[in-house]
Amino acid sequence: MADFSYTDAIDQAKTAALAYYDGSDEVMTDADYDALLNRIREYETANPDEVIEHGLFTAVAAGVSAGGTVTYDVPMLSLDKVTDLADIETFADRIESAGGTISVEPKLDGMAFNARYEAGTLVQVSTRGDGTTGEDLTDNVLKLDIAGLPKRISKGHGDTVNVRGELLMSFSDFEFSNTNRVASGRPAFANPRNATAGTVRKADLPYDVKVSFVTYDAVGAEPWELELDSFVLSSNLYSTTETDAVAKVLAFGQDRKAPEFPYPTDGIALKAVEKHVRDELGTTSRAPRWAVAYKYEAETGVSVIRDIVEGVGRTGNISYTAHYDPVLVDGSTISRATLHNPSKIAELGVGIGSVVEVYKANDIIPRVGRVIENPEGVTDYTPSDVSPSGAPLDKSAAIWRSLDPADSIGALIAYAGSRDALDIDGFSTAIADALVSGERPLVNDLGDLFTLQFQQLANLSLGTTEKGTKRFLGAKTAEKILANIEAAKQQPLNRVITALGIRKSGRTFGRRLANHFHTMDALLAATEDDFFTANGGPEGIAEERARLFYEGFQRNRPAIEKMRAAGVNLGEEPAAVEGDAGARPLEGMKVVVSGAMTGSLAGLSRNEVQELIETLGGKASGSVSKATSLLVSSEVGTSKYTKASDLGVRIVTPEEFAEMIGR
Repeated sequence: MADFSYTDAIDQAKTAALAYYDGSDEVMTDADYDALLNRIREYETANPDEVIEHGLFTAVAAGVSAGGTVTYDVPMLSLDKVTDLADIETFADRIESAGGTISVEPKLDGMAFNARYEAGTLVQVSTRGDGTTGEDLTDNVLKLDIAGLPKRISKGHGDTVNVRGELLMSFSDFEFSNTNRVASGRPAFANPRNATAGTVRKADLPYDVKVSFVTYDAVGAEPWELELDSFVLSSNLYSTTETDAVAKVLAFGQDRKAPEFPYPTDGIALKAVEKHVRDELGTTSRAPRWAVAYKYEAETGVSVIRDIVEGVGRTGNISYTAHYDPVLVDGSTISRATLHNPSKIAELGVGIGSVVEVYKANDIIPRVGRVIENPEGVTDYTPSDVSPSGAPLDKSAAIWRSLDPADSIGALIAYAGSRDALDIDGFSTAIADALVSGERPLVNDLGDLFTLQFQQLANLSLGTTEKGTKRFLGAKTAEKILANIEAAKQQPLNRVITALGIRKSGRTFGRRLANHFHTMDALLAATEDDFFTANGGPEGIAEERARLFYEGFQRNRPAIEKMRAAGVNLGEEPAAVEGDAGARPLEGMKVVVSGAMTGSLAGLSRNEVQELIETLGGKASGSVSKATSLLVSSEVGTSKYTKASDLGVRIVTPEEFAEMIGR
């Protein structure tokens, strides 16, 4: 284990577990997660003095250290896993020795929920959370018509009954909900589990969905007593005449694939039926001793990789998708799968032409398991150093990310708020990503940034802390950012142009375009030819850049109109002053600035000084040449100062420059 980092492995496992229990997108497959836990166990066995407390083997929901505001007197426990048929036989012997029998129930792939009934009325629905506390989602859930979760039950069960089960979408629910979601203009959910999590965490949905609740336990009543109250019991979803536990498990492994089985499942739960056996065997801090879970091996197929396609996600993350010959796996034909990230690609050793084993993670998500063979003629694959649009990448993390704001809305909004663009103090990449993420993002283009409301920002979710508690932006920060967004409406036109993130624009061409066209309306009215330098357009614009500028402004029309409605400065025509040379004292001059500004210009950034130069008719440049008209610097002896002296370029101090321009 020379390359194994114990602490990094714990962090990875916690992150993966939190994503699973929270219902987020999958971070790693179940098989990879189990393998990681095994490596952690092996390390701890070999290095007992280095063991730290992490809860991965003891917590009810590993990685979730804080569940929510709902407290459970009787914890919602996890099930210990058994990994092979011999373990099932051992478990069966334990139950039989205690005088019990075993029930076989599907292990459904949903979200564990607790439904609390008071005097027969459903009053609260909450997630499992960390097992002792959960997240209250009552308001959201009660708005949905959930099959198997009655609003009332008969009153013969005592004052309080806590019904426990899985909130999930059946295959037909998923098809119905996803069809409506796509029709509403939103991207399809990847699988039923993510669809369920995304649905119940939204207060309002603009499309119809179907969700189901399947019961596996109850506190305050025996589960089977609830059957007449319209609950769907997991114990009734599957029945078999087999009495042998292993035979039951093998039989269900086939039966669950039948078209008539309604719910997504990747395993089976085996439980002692008799209450006295359950009481005798008891529980640990995280799981009952009278029940276990067994997961089936994913069925695999063999195919050939024909292409690996790189893409850019909404927040700039680079994706890698393997396209392979269609192959039938577990009842459906699959032909593409994510390759996660460059590290995973290198680990697999996959190339174009590789013969690979493919499978469905959790019986749902297509994956490339391993390379079986790299026959002669395979083309090695190396992830590109740039995004599909040619932009540079941030490769500091496992998931590479495009640095070009035009590649994704998340990167664009972060760039727009930066100092070089709209200079929104307090704005960050994390805030930008949160604004554009989720089922109903608050920001879909730059114009939406200027329509944000206080409550939206204050309640903006920023993920979770290391302890697993949810983080929100908060009122104080929201108030500050809103004030800075309001101030950004008065930024000069060149900064608004820069913030649009049009390919090959940036600060320099933002200034040139603003000084040439003066207004956003003129830019929107400009033809592709109007941008050409050769046709009288701004300096430095040839064919490709002219095309990109024209297409970029036209594409941004909706965002620009939102900004106009919000009161953002979109420029104005300069006042005509006949014969007043002082209005543009730097007309025709190429000016270079070196070092910090002093005197009346003190505090101006390099970008702000360059903006000032071009507003006054000059052209700002970063290097001294024969074409330079003026160097603004008080730093004698620098390379720019020396070169300007050698070339006979005029040199002035910041104070002298301020006097020249009337500042």
